[in-house]
Amino acid sequence: MITLSIDPTSQSFAAGQAIGALLVTAVAMTVIWFATRAWRRGPVPARAVDAERAVSTAVRRHNIIVGVLLVVAAAGLVRACTYEGDPPTAEATPAVPERVIDAAPSVGAYRLLTGEEAAEFEQLGAGKNKPSGKRWFYDGPDERPVGAVLQINAAEWDAELAAEKHRDTMSQEMRNFFGGARATEVTAFEAGPWGGQLSCGHMAPTGGGQPIICAWTDAGTSGSVMFLEEESLPKAAEVTLQFRTLSEKRT
Repeated sequence: MITLSIDPTSQSFAAGQAIGALLVTAVAMTVIWFATRAWRRGPVPARAVDAERAVSTAVRRHNIIVGVLLVVAAAGLVRACTYEGDPPTAEATPAVPERVIDAAPSVGAYRLLTGEEAAEFEQLGAGKNKPSGKRWFYDGPDERPVGAVLQINAAEWDAELAAEKHRDTMSQEMRNFFGGARATEVTAFEAGPWGGQLSCGHMAPTGGGQPIICAWTDAGTSGSVMFLEEESLPKAAEVTLQFRTLSEKRT
């Protein structure tokens, strides 16, 4: 999974934005104060009788600038306080209970390939980057030899994934995943009973069509299903929820 350097949804990013707003406010107040210094003092009285009037003018102008500074300070504080970041994935969803992750034998029209059938497709992908976690192949309702590819990784299997979930928000995880997949029209859907986030998008067209990739994330799991035969993002999301709930049994 590609990791982006900045997570614009994180609490640390929000804190940085708030500090930046306060610094800008402080600079603006300083500029206003020094830029109006001569104006605040007013004209130097030429005669003694004008001294009282000059002092009154200076006090009035001073109060005006102080009022302006108070308004700027209040606006800066309001702006700084409006930045709110999301917690990391591990904190944003409930702790993952006892569970068993194992590919469902069948999901609707999709049937798990095992034995020599599965080994054949594993070898075809051996030259590419090794997938994180575990991967399973399913045939589908059409005549293609593979209709869907299920991939699940769990924090207890992968220390790098566990660290990522304590660092990145769910939104950033999903952005990283779909950015790496170069997916388009990425749409969020209901994540189901296990919570977290689930989204689906279109991948680049292949010889026989345009695959759909769906992915989900929660405090302890990251999973995805690539469909080679589905045509609708909502339908793919619906089937992905079935893959998720049937393959990850919780107690």
